[in-house]
Amino acid sequence: MTASVGESGAKAQLASYLASFAALGRARLAAVAVLVIVGTLAEGIGILLLIPLLGLIFSGLSGSGLESVHNSTVRAVLASLPATSQLLVLLGVFVALMVLRAGVSWQRDLQLMRLSLALVDAWRARIVRAVAGASWQRLQALQNSRLEFAVNSEVGRLSIGGDRMLRGGVAAVQLLLFLAIALVLSPLLTLLALACGMAGVPLLIPLVRASHRYGEALSRDGSRRQNVFSEFLAGMKLAKVHDAERRYAGSFNALSDEMRERSLAYYDVQMRNQNAFQLAGGLAATVIVFVGIVWLHTAPVVLSALLALLTRIISPVQQLAQSAQLVLTMLPAVGNLVDIERSLASPAAPVIDRDPTSAATGPMAIALNSVDYQPPGRSVTLLRGLNLTIPAGSLVVLLGPSGSGKTTLADLLLGLLEPDHGEIAFDGQPIRDPAARAGIRRKVAYVPQESFLFDQTLRDNLLWAEPGASEAQLWDALDKAEAGAFVRGLPEGLDTLVGNRGSHLSGGERQRICLARALLRQPGLLILDEATSALDRSVEDRLLRTLARLRGQMTLLIIAHRLPDWLDPDLVLTLGQGVLTSRSQAEPAGIDDEVAGG
Repeated sequence: MTASVGESGAKAQLASYLASFAALGRARLAAVAVLVIVGTLAEGIGILLLIPLLGLIFSGLSGSGLESVHNSTVRAVLASLPATSQLLVLLGVFVALMVLRAGVSWQRDLQLMRLSLALVDAWRARIVRAVAGASWQRLQALQNSRLEFAVNSEVGRLSIGGDRMLRGGVAAVQLLLFLAIALVLSPLLTLLALACGMAGVPLLIPLVRASHRYGEALSRDGSRRQNVFSEFLAGMKLAKVHDAERRYAGSFNALSDEMRERSLAYYDVQMRNQNAFQLAGGLAATVIVFVGIVWLHTAPVVLSALLALLTRIISPVQQLAQSAQLVLTMLPAVGNLVDIERSLASPAAPVIDRDPTSAATGPMAIALNSVDYQPPGRSVTLLRGLNLTIPAGSLVVLLGPSGSGKTTLADLLLGLLEPDHGEIAFDGQPIRDPAARAGIRRKVAYVPQESFLFDQTLRDNLLWAEPGASEAQLWDALDKAEAGAFVRGLPEGLDTLVGNRGSHLSGGERQRICLARALLRQPGLLILDEATSALDRSVEDRLLRTLARLRGQMTLLIIAHRLPDWLDPDLVLTLGQGVLTSRSQAEPAGIDDEVAGG
């Protein structure tokens, strides 16, 4: 049963891989096939020319049968020329064929490399497009380490497998053409060689079967090791504080040791089978020489040319066997990539319209009507029956303990998540489908607690949110975010590189740049999710006072654990145990029945 499932999976993976090859274009594949055929014919004809050439050099050595017909035909064409001229013509044609073969082989290998790289880039682009187009809910369900492993390691394995598959195709064409030429020279000896080759096929069967299992282990263990390393990097500070770095390193090294032993066991089988196959080939050549000379009385010139052909046939046979093994080893990587692509594909997140006409034109009014949400994989509903009305231009504070669902509510308002039940409306328009949620995201801005900056300049990080912003708009957003002063004090100003994840800036500076980036969009709704937590009290106060002055220009939702005494919001929301309560700042704390959840 297991073998049947494995074979079925390998066939599906191979079908997906061949389909990706076909997507590269038939014309490109046909061009490579022509180069392979021309190069192989040039080499084969050059070997055939050895017969009249050696016959001319060693006169009197002749054979019978097809090889004599071939020799006589060539000699008849050259009969009008002196012996020396015949030799020069044959040598010239032989050299010309070798030059042609060298040139064709160069172009063939170059085109094979281009095809292999194009295939890898196509797969990598497919995964990146799938990630970019996936819904936030789907992305949350996948480990980042698995995606990183897929794009970096699994696609790299496709490169090796793709190269081997292409070279296996070259080997198959060469094998067929060389066999056809060998049949012209001596049908009996060629059939004997084929019989000897078929006798060696059983030696390769155990290795072929083990190849796919080995590829599955590479995908499984490689992904596990990538996850351990990613967790190690993400938790490095905690690991050092708790003296746990050696435990992380031990887990990583244990997986590496396990993978190494599995690789050695696989390569042991591979080397034993390859050496046995080569030994069988040598014994076959010995049998062919004996039969050709003693029983068939084949001319030494013909036998030499035939052995040269059969020697070249061994290489394509080995290439085919190695290609089959490596392709089978690679196929589980294809399956992993296809699984990731499928898991991200449904439901797809529509592309956000970047047309300036789709941007916010003023503060947005928000209404929630009986909204429920249960995170995937959890049995408890996190948000229950939320009813809420936020007037356009309001300053709203959302309070609640950690884990109460504040960030989830923000994700719903950002259009990243879809309610299980109920409805969310913006400016009176219900948001019922992914396209509408994507349109809303063009009109909102978000500043999370954990600031994130790209390893680029300050200018690039700001323009990432609004590519068409002017210099004046950049500085206006920085000033509103209380960041203009420190940016003006930097030697490079807006062209200062911020480092990996903004490592050249302090936590408060990073957070202010992230806020400026959000303000640059001039959103209709701005959500700050614990966005001032990294700021000292004085900077936080100045920043919140600046935001308070923006009331009326945009709708503001500030998520926090505490409410500053001096802040005068229009509405204070409290989220706890899935239920939302609200009060105006002028009212005492309590539940407003009209907007309470549950």
